[in-house]
Amino acid sequence: MREEVDWWIEDAKRSLIKAEKYFELGFYEDVAFNCQQALEKLFKGLWLKVLKKRPIKTHKILSLYKPLEKELNLEEELKDFLALISPYYFITRYPDIAMGLPGEIITKNFALDCLMKTKRVFQCSQELILKER
Repeated sequence: MREEVDWWIEDAKRSLIKAEKYFELGFYEDVAFNCQQALEKLFKGLWLKVLKKRPIKTHKILSLYKPLEKELNLEEELKDFLALISPYYFITRYPDIAMGLPGEIITKNFALDCLMKTKRVFQCSQELILKER
């Protein structure tokens, strides 16, 4: 299972890097999407590592976080963000769900907020990521 944990965590980091690059390019909808993906993958990897079981199949970040809360106690602002970011798995990809072009709906400020909060969650998770198995 160790190798699979590494896959999830490394892919989560790659999604965060993509979010940073998309921010530089001005593709703010892709920032929100990749932040959501980074968190989903991070928590799925932590399920394997910390809980020693397969993660549930969901895109709801808060549902993935809740069982990890004892080991990873995030501040309320970040918990609220986890609930907020989940729908961006869909909103950023489908104009009918976004009720318009996702690129016109996701603002630079929102994308920056997503990026900063996602980075903070990763920073809070570092101890668990580096913890010996």
